Amino acid sequence: MSRTWKQLCLLFAFLLTTSYGDNNSSCSSSDFSYEQIDKQLQDLKNCFETVSITWTTYQIANIFNQLQTLTDIIRKQQNEEFRKLLPANCTAPAVPEDGGLLCESGKNKAYCKPMCNAGYDFSFIRRSRLFEECSSATQDKWTTQFIGGNRLAICKKSRIAVSGASFAYFPEGQDCQKTKSDEQLMGNITKIFQSELVMAGITQSLASSSLLCG
Repeated sequence: MSRTWKQLCLLFAFLLTTSYGDNNSSCSSSDFSYEQIDKQLQDLKNCFETVSITWTTYQIANIFNQLQTLTDIIRKQQNEEFRKLLPANCTAPAVPEDGGLLCESGKNKAYCKPMCNAGYDFSFIRRSRLFEECSSATQDKWTTQFIGGNRLAICKKSRIAVSGASFAYFPEGQDCQKTKSDEQLMGNITKIFQSELVMAGITQSLASSSLLCG
């Protein structure tokens, strides 16, 4: 599990165990509304480290078991939503850890742009390879620099970012998860990707866009 997911799920686990205790009989939207959880997460972030150091090894292990379940639920939901946007015969691409995939899709084709977080770079040179495609033209398989499969890119730890185009990286302090949670940041990278598609001669309307994070 990546560091971003661990941090996210730790906060969720702490929120649930402190705010709702052992009462799991109610799962109504009024008890678990986005606004309530978001506010309490904001309040808890500053004191979380102080509280967690008082837990025993077994308590911490128990929390991690709960977070893994939460992580699996979130990822399953996101993967199911993403699959609905893909052409019927295209498999879901593997999302690079420490980065993400920005995708635009239509009825019969999909395009995904691999992006790396700051401090990471692509394992292969792809400055002129801005995105990958899955469509009938590619025999319903993802174009990729890797041999077979649905892996489009790998983001590896690096002090410099030279393997990709300038807009293939999330800025410092604005990693994939941060960007996905900010409507303006999402709008910025989506417009850039759409302009890159147009420059590549892809001008047909694509109905859906999505950002998947590793």
